[in-house]
Amino acid sequence: MSTLGRFRLLVPALLVAGMSGCLPYAQEQGDYVLTPVEIYRDECGLAANREPFRGTLQVTGRVVRLDFSLLDSELIGYFLDEGDDFSIDGSVVNASAEVNGQECLLDQVNIHLEGKTRCETQFDGTLRVRYDTQRPDECVCELWLRYEAVKESKRCE
Repeated sequence: MSTLGRFRLLVPALLVAGMSGCLPYAQEQGDYVLTPVEIYRDECGLAANREPFRGTLQVTGRVVRLDFSLLDSELIGYFLDEGDDFSIDGSVVNASAEVNGQECLLDQVNIHLEGKTRCETQFDGTLRVRYDTQRPDECVCELWLRYEAVKESKRCE
């Protein structure tokens, strides 16, 4: 193989290897428990008398993914350009959920989560959830809260 041929194979491999080490973030991957700290709005009754939300966090470079317990949703987003803040979103269509004791067939559920790394095993931020449907009107609602997420009960010191 010629030198030019070897170079063509080597450059992509070096780029991939170099990019895998770029933008290191302290946030550990794994299972987190998201506990409400302050509830701003809970028209859906999602946070009241309920187990905390759970999620499995995966980080690949700047990409953040959370397999979220609410309606078995998947949220995907990015670390922001500066610092350890990230923003992730997801949606679920044609879901069935209970809203204030009433079973509802939802057209769409939109979930937005913003997070900030506090240490390797903890992040916190805000969570917004919106349930949308054509009818009944009682099934259209929103949840807004501030949360704290901790991995394996290992809080920041």
